[in-house]
Amino acid sequence: MITKIKTSKKLILLLTLMVSFSLAGTALAGIPDPVKQDLLEKGKKVYFKRCVWCHGVEGAGDGPAAERLFTKPRNFLAGTFKIRVTDSGQLPTDADLVKTVKNGLPGSAMPAWGEFLKEDEILAVVQFVKSLVEDRDFNDVEDEEVDTMEFGSNPWGTTAPYHLGIPQEAIDAGKEIFIKNKCFECHGGEGRGDGNPTMKDDWGFPIVAADWQQCWNWRGSRRNHFDPFNVVRTVSTGLNGTPMPNFREKITVEDRWKLAAFVNSLCPRKKMDKLTSKPIPDFLISSVYTEGDIAEKIDDPMWQSSDNDPKIVPRSEEDAMKPRINYIALAGQITRGNRNFKPKVDNLYVSSRWNKDKGIYYLVEYHSRFLSSDPEFPDAVAIQWPAKLQDLFGAEKPYFIMGDSKKPVDIWKASFMAKDYVSTNAPKEAGYQLDVTVEESNGLGFDALTVKDSEPNVKVVDSIFHQGRVKILFHRSLTTDGDMDIQIPAEKFIPIAFFQWSGDDKEKDEHMAISTWYYTILEPPLPDSLYYMPPIMAVVFVGLQGWLVWMTKRTRKMYADGKVKRDERPF
Repeated sequence: MITKIKTSKKLILLLTLMVSFSLAGTALAGIPDPVKQDLLEKGKKVYFKRCVWCHGVEGAGDGPAAERLFTKPRNFLAGTFKIRVTDSGQLPTDADLVKTVKNGLPGSAMPAWGEFLKEDEILAVVQFVKSLVEDRDFNDVEDEEVDTMEFGSNPWGTTAPYHLGIPQEAIDAGKEIFIKNKCFECHGGEGRGDGNPTMKDDWGFPIVAADWQQCWNWRGSRRNHFDPFNVVRTVSTGLNGTPMPNFREKITVEDRWKLAAFVNSLCPRKKMDKLTSKPIPDFLISSVYTEGDIAEKIDDPMWQSSDNDPKIVPRSEEDAMKPRINYIALAGQITRGNRNFKPKVDNLYVSSRWNKDKGIYYLVEYHSRFLSSDPEFPDAVAIQWPAKLQDLFGAEKPYFIMGDSKKPVDIWKASFMAKDYVSTNAPKEAGYQLDVTVEESNGLGFDALTVKDSEPNVKVVDSIFHQGRVKILFHRSLTTDGDMDIQIPAEKFIPIAFFQWSGDDKEKDEHMAISTWYYTILEPPLPDSLYYMPPIMAVVFVGLQGWLVWMTKRTRKMYADGKVKRDERPF
């Protein structure tokens, strides 16, 4: 009888476990990590030294720097944390919070404190942050149960930078999942985050969808930017406090990895700076010499190059003849006006072609989720040059923000509005044409800008806004008659800098994104000898080979005819 009772208990326990696992499906139930009281005092000291300036004295996200930041610092009071391995609406684990502090949140003002804080300091400040939460209780084991999600594992076994080994059929299947689940409604047709301009977080602040083509700006990339797991985790758990839900009931774990394969394929592979967690800029922009006509249409194959770093993803022979797309870093200027710390655009892509007859072309591209609809605040981008390049000595350059009184600059600025554009429209396959106005000016400093009154020399020959990416094709002759125009020499390093204004963010005048000085060089044309010398060398080589064969046959015949005896020596 006792044996039967024990057997029944075992069966009941086994059935209970089976039911629990079947209900959990893709999650493992547990309790949140309670606050470690013995670390609170140490954590408080770290918080008030490092964190209070953004997150505020009480953790409400209202520190003295908060007004200048986009996105806004996290308000800890509600206990709402984005990047977790737990289910939607649930508290994070200590490991989640430690990783956030250690790695920061790329694309935001939250830095990677792992470079500055010790492991015990990070764990301590995490405990203090947990103690600031008012609406939730990490110590409440009954009401605050958490479900740690099951993510599976990388089915292809790929490693960083993850561009090799993922089969194309998985990427194609992921795209179908992307379309089926209408991810484009927020993330845009090509994943640049340009789908919905009206989103807000739980506190009413504007928020934007992730730009999948700039994965180094993903909040949860954990400084491992190209890992498809980042996508699987977010699709599985959602992002608390944002409109991003979890899809664990709609998309199987297997299909989440396929979706991640597609999303992962969109982000160009770049060599990353470990300190900034951004791509390393290309400080030299090579302008490719081009025989004959240079296409003035952006969609011409002549201008179709890959965003990938060719040192990571080698280019084909055909692409090797095209100009490289160079990555240019931008930042908000902090010396004027409202001391902008939050530019919406933090990089440009630049490529170039030239020849003596056609002049020089620069294709400037950048990601902008939404364009302005207000003519008072048009979008704009500009190229800056030293106006008196011939007077500069060695590495001498003007002040990089619009020159100085002794060293003026020459600025080419293109301002534009998109035709028939409404930011809430569905993704437009053909993109939007732009109404562009070009302004040439000279600068001797911020307060000393003068628009040129001479005939315009700079043109924008083509432009488009296509699914979150602006493309502007500048053109100018190499030389002009203007005393304050840059005269562009070939085969010399020329300082060049860039500005960008986001009209949708009301950026105007000194409220803008800027680059430091970079360099550009016009690659020399291939010498004529390169065309006629190879055939000549080939003829000489073939002739020499033929002569050697003839001499060998002749010598053998002389031996065979007895004209030369084998024991005879020429010396």
